[in-house]
Amino acid sequence: MIRSKALVGAGAVLIVAVLVSPLISSFSTQESNKAEQVEATPTKSYAKVEGIWTYDCEFPVQRPEQIMLTCADGGMTVTDIKWQTWNTEEAIGSGTYSQNMCEPSCAEGKRVAVPVRLRLSELFEYKGRNVLQNLDIKAVSGRELPNGTTRFSWDVAEFAVKIDWEN
Repeated sequence: MIRSKALVGAGAVLIVAVLVSPLISSFSTQESNKAEQVEATPTKSYAKVEGIWTYDCEFPVQRPEQIMLTCADGGMTVTDIKWQTWNTEEAIGSGTYSQNMCEPSCAEGKRVAVPVRLRLSELFEYKGRNVLQNLDIKAVSGRELPNGTTRFSWDVAEFAVKIDWEN
């Protein structure tokens, strides 16, 4: 009796697996194709939006006063930004880079802040906007950033392009 119940149970699991497998495979293929389409054609035929833009997380902005680099947790940000130059070649400014050191944990971590020089570059068109995408961050006055380097770069448009929001 116990063996027959076990066989019936195993048979039921097998039948469900056979029926669900094509659905999972189809969904996975659709999601993969969708991701490929976004990568292959990041620019759609949107109306032209005037000016020079950049991104703060997934939101298009002009001359932002802050840029959050790690959108999920806010662990790395640049605040108090003042722009001296803002054009199609580059944007030059200064601000304060701040990073959560996550010790003993990210919830309890202390933030370390350093004055920095900023440069946005690499203009591209995305959804009708001219976007500066590459943010170079450099510590000023011989200081080091919290990670021990004096500079690093961040693609501020990468997240927005990947999620492909209608901004």
